[in-house]
Amino acid sequence: MVMADEISRSRNRHRDRWLAVLEKYEVGRPKSLHVMEVPGGLVQATAGEPPGHLCIDGVPANVLMFNVSPVQNLRQRRNGRAFASDVLAGEMTLMPRGVPSEWSWSSACDRLDLVVSADVSGDGTELDVVDRFLFRDPELEAICHSLYRQVSLKGKADRLYVSSLVTDLAAGLLRRHSRSSSPPALPPRGGLTRAQAKRVVEYIETNLSNELTLAELAGIASLSPYHFARMFKQTMGVAPHRYVLERRIERAKARLRSANARLVDVSLSTGFCGQSHFTTAFRRLVGATPAEFQQCSRNHCS
Repeated sequence: MVMADEISRSRNRHRDRWLAVLEKYEVGRPKSLHVMEVPGGLVQATAGEPPGHLCIDGVPANVLMFNVSPVQNLRQRRNGRAFASDVLAGEMTLMPRGVPSEWSWSSACDRLDLVVSADVSGDGTELDVVDRFLFRDPELEAICHSLYRQVSLKGKADRLYVSSLVTDLAAGLLRRHSRSSSPPALPPRGGLTRAQAKRVVEYIETNLSNELTLAELAGIASLSPYHFARMFKQTMGVAPHRYVLERRIERAKARLRSANARLVDVSLSTGFCGQSHFTTAFRRLVGATPAEFQQCSRNHCS
């Protein structure tokens, strides 16, 4: 019980600290903000953080920001360099320890922030990441998605699993994105252009409540269904049907946080053919049924 109380206090301190930063720069509170601290790392899952601008002091640890939003218009400035781009879901940015930064974003933001200490491995190896404004890494992407899902479960998150994921992520950073690793290989060619990807994901967001077909999405990108499916997966890291399913689940989670939301209405408004299909898919991806998730949200589980 004493250890649980200490963990809760530490989590709340980090959460309150970030909310204070948002308040300082007059950025509204996110719809949800969940934090978990494990040995060697801090994981923060944010949903629905309003648009804004803020400056962050350098921290004595490595920082990875992973975008969960479908498309996020983001401006970054640090080390005398500036970068602006439409950041797609699954793309990330990486900062070395001690580097102050400036951020601006123009729409509600869903993301995962990871603060990873230099001595995360515990074996004397020091993690010193390189400065990367925008990149993809399929292995890290899969880990980040798992972390986001786990930490968003609040009181039901498995601390041992989260700790293992942070360790795996640190190992990937050390191998491919640190000063001691080789420069990353150029990504394979043949994916969607950024303009194509943006059009498709924005179309998906607008039409999540409707039935979507591969031919329909391929038409948005002016490609054949066969080539679109291959190129979409190469760019986004998952097949089109999986991407659409994950976005429907995220939309459903946002609506389930409303006390008045009826499960049948949520299922139909997010493109599922019925409540049974919705429940099965939700439990498979989230680890809880929609009713359990909604009850936990009502009780403010932490």
